Amino acid sequence: MKPSHPPLRNNPLISIRNLTVGFDQTPVFEQLNLTFYQGDRVALIGANGSGKTTLLKTILGLVEKSSGTVDIEKNVRIGYLPQVLQIADRQFPMSVREVIQQGLLSKRPFPRFIKNEDRIQMDIAIKKAGIEPLLDQRYGYLSMGQKQLVLFVRMLLQKPDIVFLDEPTSSLDVSRKDSIYQMLAELTTNHVAYVIITHDLPSFNETIDRVILLEHSILFDGNHREFCENKAFSPFIHAHGHTHEHL
Repeated sequence: MKPSHPPLRNNPLISIRNLTVGFDQTPVFEQLNLTFYQGDRVALIGANGSGKTTLLKTILGLVEKSSGTVDIEKNVRIGYLPQVLQIADRQFPMSVREVIQQGLLSKRPFPRFIKNEDRIQMDIAIKKAGIEPLLDQRYGYLSMGQKQLVLFVRMLLQKPDIVFLDEPTSSLDVSRKDSIYQMLAELTTNHVAYVIITHDLPSFNETIDRVILLEHSILFDGNHREFCENKAFSPFIHAHGHTHEHL
C-alpha cells in the first residue's frame, strides 16, 4: 500500500486532480493526484520516460493535458530551472549581467529600470553562486554548468513561491554543486517550496524531506526517511548517474 503524504504545510500552492497527459494517444500518466505545499522540499524521481519532465511541463503550461486540472493558487509565482540540454546556444547575444537583469525586469510595467535594492540583491545572489568573474562574459559562451548557475541566480531574484529544478546539478563539478545546495538552503529559510527532478537522490539527502516516485502513476509519495528504509525502493536510493529524460 502506498504511504500517503500528510500535508507538510497548511498552504497548498499547486493542486493536481485526475490529471491525464499523453502523446499520440499513448498516456504518459493517468488520473494523477498530487499537491505541493508551501515549504515543501521534494525530490521527484523515477526511471527515464516515467513522466517526470512531462508533469513539470504540464504544470508550467508547456504541455497540454488530456484531462484533469492543475490549479495554481492566486498570485503564486513559479520558478523553473530547465535541463542543461535546453539552455541557449552560443549565438545568444546577452552578457551574463544582462541575462540576470532581464529576469528582474521581465514582469515589471514600463518604465522598466533596475532599482538600488535590486542591485543589492543581485550582488548578494551573484556572490553566493560564485559567478562574479562571469558577469561581463557573453552568456552563450559559458559552459553548461555556468549557464545553469546564471539561470539559477536569475530565477531566485524573481522571488518565486515554488521552484522546479530539472536535474540541477547534472553538469556541475563538486564546488559548483555546493553553491546549489547553499541556495536550496536559502530557499528553505525563506519558506520557498522546491521540487527537484533527479536521478541522483543521494545527492539531495540533506536538502529534501519528501520523495515522490513517479512511474506513470505515483508509486510513493511520502517521507524521505520512510522511502529510504523501504527495501522495495533500494534501486532509487543509489545514484543512477545523470541522464536526460524526454517524457
